[in-house]
Amino acid sequence: MANSNLSSAKSARNDEFYTQYHDIEKEITAYLEYNPEVFKGKTILLPCDDPEWSNFTKYFAQNFERFGLKKLISTSYAPDSKKYKFEYMPTLFETEDPQFDSSKTILNGKIFILEHDKTCYEKIDVNELEWHSLDGDGEFRSSEIHTLREEAAII
Repeated sequence: MANSNLSSAKSARNDEFYTQYHDIEKEITAYLEYNPEVFKGKTILLPCDDPEWSNFTKYFAQNFERFGLKKLISTSYAPDSKKYKFEYMPTLFETEDPQFDSSKTILNGKIFILEHDKTCYEKIDVNELEWHSLDGDGEFRSSEIHTLREEAAII
């Protein structure tokens, strides 16, 4: 029965599975207990389905200073490159940004980068994430993402 439920969910058109924030926090806490400086000075790459909704992106952005991260990079696939097609609705976060391009939003992946305090509140967090369109569709095996993988210490 359980396997048929998972198979049904897998084949459902708009079904997405996201790792829960609490589960990420629990796992990372174990790493920190073993080595409190495991992330210090490191660049982390998070290849996500959608960084705006990724709990991994939120978690590492919110803990950027506490972990002493050097840089956080989170990428996404272009909606048009996904196996299951759906009508893409950009968020207000994206459409209200001056760099928004309605043609790129479907065909190009996105990259979210966090590496410094841009709001001048002396606190680096999720609000400092800067996004841009990738040149390609965000495919993990592409040369564009390969270059990011080379920069990252943790993926």
